[in-house]
Amino acid sequence: MNHTPQIKKAIQFAARKHHGQMRAETEPLPYVTHLFSVALLVAEDGANDDVVTAALLHDTIEDTGTTREELVSAFNERVAALVEAVSESKELPWKERKQDYLARLEHADEDAVRIAAADKIDNIESKLEAYEREGESLFKRWSQPPAEYLWYHGEALRIAEMRLPDHPLTKRLAEAHAKECAMLSGS
Repeated sequence: MNHTPQIKKAIQFAARKHHGQMRAETEPLPYVTHLFSVALLVAEDGANDDVVTAALLHDTIEDTGTTREELVSAFNERVAALVEAVSESKELPWKERKQDYLARLEHADEDAVRIAAADKIDNIESKLEAYEREGESLFKRWSQPPAEYLWYHGEALRIAEMRLPDHPLTKRLAEAHAKECAMLSGS
């Protein structure tokens, strides 16, 4: 990942906005570790600064109260549009929120699909690592039963395969989801 002024600004912005948040569903790490992982995945894929910036900020609208207008002002319209494309509405119940997100993802900008795939890769891989350490006791921290995550990640994979066939992030998401299915399908 290039350390350009925009990327540095996005790192600082994300760290301020997500200050004090932890990754409760996997392990107690600062939430920004997830954002950095997603950004690294898209950067390794050759994404430009706007896409890497949006990856760093992908949960700000959803989880911090940051507005789209704030992102436009601090960064630019492209970054704000990508973050908005991968943001969920917390006002909806879990399943409806995921269905709405998936429906929008089917028609989103390809860079938004790349960010979404990287997000799911990191979420799945983090959950698998935590499961290996903790076993089924991990599920107590999950907001939904494992079958719901299998459905959701499977649908995200279906969209990635439809929108970005043969893409490296799609292939890695397929591998992660296959491992997730093997590990969690009996739970």
